[in-house]
Amino acid sequence: MKALETAGVKDSEIEPVVLAPADARAAFERGAVQAWAIWDPFQAAAEGTIKARELANAEGLVPNYQFYLASRKALDERGKAFDVVLAQLREVDDWAKSDIKAVAAQLSPAIGLPTDILEVALKRQSYGIKPIDNAVIADQQKLADVFFGLGLLPKPIKVSDAVRSGS
Repeated sequence: MKALETAGVKDSEIEPVVLAPADARAAFERGAVQAWAIWDPFQAAAEGTIKARELANAEGLVPNYQFYLASRKALDERGKAFDVVLAQLREVDDWAKSDIKAVAAQLSPAIGLPTDILEVALKRQSYGIKPIDNAVIADQQKLADVFFGLGLLPKPIKVSDAVRSGS
């Protein structure tokens, strides 16, 4: 929505359709939708196989974060175990960043995408596991407020309520 706003397109000028990635790609390929907002590796696959082209991305428009999620109960009961898991994930993240070809080769059979397409997606991936700080919470709160304003969330949410203390 921010990209459309930046391009001067009003939300009243579009008809958003929410589809799963495979359904969205099929709709895009058959011309049932004129544009498609998607993420990697689906974007890399579309670029590599149907020659889709990127019109815009979120760089400079909105921050892009990825999160590891757990239930409060699991964190309360096994918080120390999650700390160990995060430490291991940091090691895997460091390896992945340094050997994209090996990561693509390892993931290809499980994901069902060719290694060359996965390499494109992995090169665009951000790396580094960091704690959730006040800036991240504020960014996510802005996004949640926009989603509520667009009717994509049924009620307002307070992002800080979902964050593990000391994350």
